[in-house]
Amino acid sequence: MGYAVMLLLVFLCHEVSSISILPHKHQTISLLKFKNTFTIDPSASGDCHPKTSSWNTSRDCCSWDGVICDDITGHVIELDLRCSGLVGTIDSNSSLFQLSHLQRLDLSFNNFSNSHISPEFGKFSNLKNLDLSHSYFSGQIPYEISHLSNLQSLCLSDNSIRLGPQNFEMLLQNLTQLRELDLTSINISSTIPLNFSSHLTTLSLFETGLYGLIPESIFHLPNLETLDLSSNYELSGYFPKTKWNSSASLVELHLSSVNFSCNLPESLGYHLTSVRYSSSLQP
Repeated sequence: MGYAVMLLLVFLCHEVSSISILPHKHQTISLLKFKNTFTIDPSASGDCHPKTSSWNTSRDCCSWDGVICDDITGHVIELDLRCSGLVGTIDSNSSLFQLSHLQRLDLSFNNFSNSHISPEFGKFSNLKNLDLSHSYFSGQIPYEISHLSNLQSLCLSDNSIRLGPQNFEMLLQNLTQLRELDLTSINISSTIPLNFSSHLTTLSLFETGLYGLIPESIFHLPNLETLDLSSNYELSGYFPKTKWNSSASLVELHLSSVNFSCNLPESLGYHLTSVRYSSSLQP
């Protein structure tokens, strides 16, 4: 009986080992294919360094620079290639999209040569953090990004990308867990929707072509700490007269070049550590 139990344990250990090795092999191939899609910008310097340059088969991919794997399953769950000097394109056939267990993906501060943001990004169902900012993406933000219902942070700032007039509200409809949304300097050109996540702590919509009235509900987001609506010249509004639900948490308020018709409430000023406003606004 004891011998049978021992054999069973050996078998189970072998199976667990095989399961953990298998994803490593496939992931290694996918990551190396992704690496080989790009050249490295030789001018990258300072805090930037080419993380993928050290990737090779002599080491487990989970020990590669910028790669983090789950301790139990061995799946790649984080890929941080921020400021890695990558130059090239990402299309829908990229091997990146084979890393289906990703929870965090940072491709910011690279040069993806006016690639469109692929709808395939919307298939990362476990993704909690996505940062594609400052990376030379172009075209329209795909609707499929709204499928990422587990997202807590979405940063798409400073790319030549746009949202259609109705797409801002559609983008937000499933992103109910968002804590950070940074769409700085992308072309939204719409009114401000009403369906922001109640978990939001940071909302950055600087220079996005917003117009119309700022909805009062934005000042009642219960966890909002930073709000930046600056440089939206066709945007107007007023501070709510009722008590602000967010007044205790809001510490940064940026409203320069926005048309406000009333002064900043004195009670709010006690909480703010940073405030920027137009000359028509008084602190």
